[in-house]
Amino acid sequence: GMIAGMTGAGPAHKENGMLRNTEDTYGSVSRALHWLMALLIIGMLAGGFLMGEFGRDDPLRPLLYSLHKSTGSLLLLLIGLRLLWTLVNPKPRAIGDNGPANLLARGVHIGLYLLMIGLPLSGYLLVALGTSTKPFEFYGLFPLPRFSPNGDLREIAEALHENLPWLAIALIGLHMAGALKRQFIERDGTLARMWRT
Repeated sequence: GMIAGMTGAGPAHKENGMLRNTEDTYGSVSRALHWLMALLIIGMLAGGFLMGEFGRDDPLRPLLYSLHKSTGSLLLLLIGLRLLWTLVNPKPRAIGDNGPANLLARGVHIGLYLLMIGLPLSGYLLVALGTSTKPFEFYGLFPLPRFSPNGDLREIAEALHENLPWLAIALIGLHMAGALKRQFIERDGTLARMWRT
């Protein structure tokens, strides 16, 4: 009826299958990208630290490295898609009027986006600007583009790739703490917007 039309719960709302975000919630595309990337990123951080524990001659090492490079390239592609999707979709408005908390959340979000670009990009450049003759492929399907070797740029990429994971862990920790605080202490429905189907 009329109320359904006014609240946006009418047929027009159903038509797009809720692929897109609304003012109140995240659509299925945003949610799928969020959780897929969350799992990949946590796996990549764990894998990155784990790789450091393997000796030079460990048979698992090349496998882990090539998996890490492929997944990093996939994440670079996904963050590109996510940024495009964010540009054409409104972000749901912040819930509640706790200015400082919403500002902190905004800062953490921006930081996470910068890391989602910076970490895979620095990793990519670390390989693409190097002189290694090892295959650089996307899950063994096709070779990934390399650039002419550049030691100086590669050093910057290396420094970023070695240090940014610590910042990522700190920001992911803050992001999760904020989500859990809103879910269990404030019970304001923030997490539900990214969770519900």
